[in-house]
Amino acid sequence: MNEEVRDITIIGAGPVGLTTAFWAGMREANSQIIDSLPDLGGQLTTLYPEKWIFDVPGYPRVLAKDLIDQLRQQSIEQFDVPVSLETTADRVEYEGEGSERVLRLVTDKGDFLSRTIVIAGGHGAFEPKKLPGFDMDPWEGKGAHYLVGEKSAFAGKKVVIVGGGDSACDWCLNLLDTAAEITLVHRREGFRAHEVTVKELNDAADAGQVAIRTPHQIREVHGNGRVEGITVFHSETEEEEHIECDAILLQLGFKTALGPLKEWPLEVEKGAIKVDPVMHTSMEGVWAAGDITTFDGKLKLIATGFAEAAIAVAQAVHHIRPESRIQPKYSTNTGVPGSVEGQA
Repeated sequence: MNEEVRDITIIGAGPVGLTTAFWAGMREANSQIIDSLPDLGGQLTTLYPEKWIFDVPGYPRVLAKDLIDQLRQQSIEQFDVPVSLETTADRVEYEGEGSERVLRLVTDKGDFLSRTIVIAGGHGAFEPKKLPGFDMDPWEGKGAHYLVGEKSAFAGKKVVIVGGGDSACDWCLNLLDTAAEITLVHRREGFRAHEVTVKELNDAADAGQVAIRTPHQIREVHGNGRVEGITVFHSETEEEEHIECDAILLQLGFKTALGPLKEWPLEVEKGAIKVDPVMHTSMEGVWAAGDITTFDGKLKLIATGFAEAAIAVAQAVHHIRPESRIQPKYSTNTGVPGSVEGQA
C-alpha cells in the first residue's frame, strides 16, 4: 500500500476519468487513477478502439484509440498521474475527523489513501451480450468475435455482422475498406442506429458493398475447426439461406453492472449512481461523473461527461481547500500549472 494521501482518487481510466485527472492537475490537486480493466481508455479501448467518433468537440472525427492517446498525454503525462490498472475498488473506509478525514479505498491490489474520490467508471463493469437462440461459445476464438481490437484482423475476410444497433451498423461501414465481403444479419426489419448511419448503410447496400439480411437469424454455424459459413433463416417464413464466411462479428450490445460499487452506501437509480447538481453522491467526499451517473436531464455523451468531470473536480478541490474558488482561473491566462506559462 502506498501511504501517500492523494487529493483525488479517480475510479475509472476511460475518457471521463482521464479528463478528471486533467482538471485535477489544472486545479493543482494531485490525483491517482485505478481501473479494473487492463488498459487505459475504458470502453473506447476495450470495445471499439478503431471506430470513428464524430461528436467530440474540436475533432470533426477521431479514432477512439487516438482520442484516448491524446487524453493520456493531456492528463497522465502532463501531470505525472500514477495509474493502477487491473485494480478493482471494493469499499471505502473513513479515517479521522473534520479536515483531517481521509478516505481509504480498499481494492483487490491494496489500499489507496485519498482526501476525496471521483467515480468515473463509465457504465461500470460490462460484458458482451450473447446471441439469443444459438450457442456461439464453441466458435469463440475460431472465427466468432464480440470485440474488435484491430480492423486488420478482418482484412480480406468474408465477414458476417450480427446486430441492428449503432455498433453493428458502424462496423459495417468501418470495415468497407478492410473486409472482402460484408453481410449484416438482424432478426428484425428495422435498425436502432442513428438515422445518418442507417442511410449510409443503405447506400452501401445499394452500391453492392454490403448484403443486408433482415429479418433473419442464425440457425447453424459450419466449419472444420474454424468458421466457414452459416445458415440463416427468415424470422417469419423460416426460409433458410447459406452464407459463406470466415468471420462472425457479434454486436448485440453489452450488459453493464456497478460491480462492487453496488454494495457501497450510494443512492442508485436504474443501475446508475444518483448525483446532485454539483455531481456529489450520497457519500461524503465522493463525487461521480460520466455515464455511471444519473440526474434529471442526464445526457450520456462524452462531451457532457467532460463537463461533469470539471464540476466534480471543482467541488472536490473546494472540499479539500474551502478557501479556494469554485470557478477555476482561465487557462488562456494562466497556462498549465508547472508546465506551460500563461499568456498574460
